[in-house]
Amino acid sequence: MSREYNEFCCWTIEKFSFFHNYFAIIDTADYLADQLFIKHQVRVGFGPEFVCPDAPYRVIMCKCRKRDVDAFLAAIRELPNKMLLCGYPDYLTFCADLKKKVQTVRDNGGVLTNETDDTTQEAEQESAKGATCEAAR
Repeated sequence: MSREYNEFCCWTIEKFSFFHNYFAIIDTADYLADQLFIKHQVRVGFGPEFVCPDAPYRVIMCKCRKRDVDAFLAAIRELPNKMLLCGYPDYLTFCADLKKKVQTVRDNGGVLTNETDDTTQEAEQESAKGATCEAAR
């Protein structure tokens, strides 16, 4: 399998199976990838979806038979062009940004750097609230 496909809109998920390979793809609510899978005659099993609240995209977990991986990846190869044609010019940028976020979380041991800052600020605010309440008594 080429890592080229994993760089943009499809990530390989490491999960042991004799018959299937697992992937996470980035698609829209219109499920544009489904039409490509039909075109390439590949059967795909879909799992949970994760909707991005600030973008029109969703991450969809899926699996395909190991013998159909080449057809699956051929369909995925066409997905960025289809997104551009259907009015999603920021698709590749979104995919790259999401990959950077995932890599950052992985490197930081499962913590987003922004979450750490927010937690510190919330703790400071809570201690400040407690101090003002005690001073008022």
